[in-house]
Parts: sequence; structure tokens; C-alpha cells
Amino acid sequence: MGSKTQHSLNWVRGKCIGKGSFGTVNLAVNRSSGHTFAVKSVDMNSCHPTHIQSLENEIQILQSLSSPYIVEYLSNDTEIQSSGSAYRNLHMEYMCNGTVSELSEQIYSSNEQMLRSYTRCIVSALQYIHSTGYVHCDVKGKNVLVSSIPGVAKLADFGSAKKISSDRNFGGSIMARGTPLWMAPEVIQQVKQGPESDVWSLGCTVIEMITGKAPWKDSKPTMVYTIGYTNEIPEFPDNISGSCRDFLEKCLRRDPDSRWNCEQLLQHPFLSTDDVDSVNENSPRCVLDWANSEFGDDDIEENNSGSDQNSAISSAKDRISKLASVRRVFWESCDDWEVVRSGFVCDRTETEEDKTVGADSVLSNMISTTEEEVKIRTIPEYSSQVEETERLVLVVSSSIQQGIRRKGGGGF
Repeated sequence: MGSKTQHSLNWVRGKCIGKGSFGTVNLAVNRSSGHTFAVKSVDMNSCHPTHIQSLENEIQILQSLSSPYIVEYLSNDTEIQSSGSAYRNLHMEYMCNGTVSELSEQIYSSNEQMLRSYTRCIVSALQYIHSTGYVHCDVKGKNVLVSSIPGVAKLADFGSAKKISSDRNFGGSIMARGTPLWMAPEVIQQVKQGPESDVWSLGCTVIEMITGKAPWKDSKPTMVYTIGYTNEIPEFPDNISGSCRDFLEKCLRRDPDSRWNCEQLLQHPFLSTDDVDSVNENSPRCVLDWANSEFGDDDIEENNSGSDQNSAISSAKDRISKLASVRRVFWESCDDWEVVRSGFVCDRTETEEDKTVGADSVLSNMISTTEEEVKIRTIPEYSSQVEETERLVLVVSSSIQQGIRRKGGGGF
């Protein structure tokens, strides 16, 4: 879509939601449709000519790209105000959750799955733009926007991007683009800036997402020399998984030719496996996980024998006993009873439709007991603790029998 010069805009500029080195980003609303979007603007009367060039470069590149991992281009125009001010505008989709650099480091340190998901999005974006012949040149947390869809992020800010072959080094130096503390050694040296340089910046961004800080602890001007002309690499964060550490090692190799490319990184266990270094998902964390554990639909036959039922009940008893053991529970001294559930969880009469809903029906029957109230008591004495455990075992065992009988009877 070509540029349009407008004196009367069909959209309204809202509050400023971001500022860069050469422009601002505002929230905007379309007058007719009410659609919300983001507009990136450069003041044509006061900015440096290179700022206009960067925005025009971003417009041209975004127009040619289409990926779920790259911020969507909408349109562009030139705005002439009554005061005589002129603004060059780029319209993009609005990402309401900010950037990954703005998120708390606790999100990543306590949830590596979210880190892995955002990293996968960035690598997918880079793999796509590299395949189309471009290099981003400024990968960092502030240029990765967080979607309203959990775990989804999109790469933005293509003002520094360029064609891969646009500045080949024929014995001279290249013009380095990007942010120094995220730049690869070969970029600082002004030797080359290609897809492998984006991969180094990716590794720096992963460290930034984990720590909430720049990849290099020292931000003094001398750090530029350290990045470009020593053998040092950014320090890896503590308490990360082995797969994350190995992933960073593949990205942050000082020799650009030895770094993994994006196609390889997408196959790395850190990105290709959703449950790296996690606990066994087949092991239930509580009694009510029974319907989704090893006693699920795949493992209970249509016609269960009595021994199979007894085995399942015995295993359930063992689990509850372990949960209530002295080593695993801290009991507080209290003489009061607390009502934690009154009446029935599922107190309606079962219909034929109920018998066809699968494992959810088994779970409903498990937590529907014949007692009007289930109470718990915080008891310091071990003997009272055992009595309470035995009572709970009887309640749940009766419910499990009921669920197995219905499954064995061919109701599911």
C-alpha cells in the first residue's frame, strides 16, 4: 500500500505508548470501524534524515512480510497538521501487553515454559525473515512484543533491518546496526552482519528475559571492546535447565560460522520439547488427579476383574497414606473443625447422557460422596492423623469403586 498524504485523518491519535531513538508510538483508533492499532511516527520537520530513512525502510520491509511471529503491517500515511507539522506514520497491529523486557524476571525464573514459548516465537520469526533474505539487526527484548494470547510474542521494529547481501564486506568495513550490548562480536568489529549475528542477539535476548537486565553486566563504553575483541561471552544465569544452558551455548559462540542457525535451533530440545526437565506428567499430584493418571481410560479395560479394582483401590490408599504421612505434612495445633465442603459436588440424578461423557464423569463420581459434609481438622497427634487418613481413604475408596463399576459396566 502506497503512502497517503492526509490533512483530515480517518483515525484519531491516542496516548503515547512508546518512544524510540527517532520516533514515537501512539495508540490510535479508526474513526469509522473503531479498530484499535498502533501508529509509529516521525516528525518530518525536526528529525534527522536517517530517521526518515529508517521508518521508510521498516515500512518497505514489513509490507513484504507475513508471519504470525512478526507484528502485522496495516498501512502508512503522511499527516499534515494545521500548524504545519508533518508526520510520517506507520500503522501496525496493537500488542496490548508490552514487550518481553518489561515483564518481571520472576515470570521466567519460575516458569521456564513461558520463556521457552517466547523464545520459540522469536526463533520462528528470525527463521522466516532470514528465509526471505533479510537480517533484523536489532534483536532485543524491547523489540519483542507480547500478545494477548498466552505464550505468544512477535518480533517488531525493523528500522535497522537490511537485505542479507546489501553490505557484503569486500575488504572494507560494514556499517554496524543495532544496540551495542546485544551486538555480535563480528558486528562490533564491523566485519559482517548476517543471520548468524541475529542468532547471537537472540542468545543475549534470552538472558535478558531470564534476568530482566542487559546480557552484559558491565555497561561501560569499554564493554564494546570486550564484546568485539576478547574471548568473553555473556554470563549464563544461574538455576536454568541444562537444555536452556545448551541452547545459549549454541547461540553465543564467538565464531559466527560455528553458531547454530534458526532451523537447527527450532529442533533443539529446549524448543522442540514442551516438558524438558519436568516431572513425570503421569504421576498425579493429588487424589483427584486419579482420572487422568495411570487409572485413566487407556488402562482400565471395559470389563474389569475384581482383582483389578482391588489393585486400583489399594494403590489409591497408598497414595493417600503417603500424602498424610508425618514427613510430608506439617500439622498445626487446633481444636476446631472447619467445613471445607457442604452438600454434594454433583447432587443431581445421573442420566443416560451422563454415562457418555467419558473420564469427566468418572472424576465427578469420585468427588461425589454420600456424606453431607466433609471436614478436616488440624491435629498434632500422629494417632489422630492416622484416624483421619483412614476415614479419608474409606470415602475416596468407595468413590473409586463406584467409578470403576460404571466404567466396567460399559457406560462410557
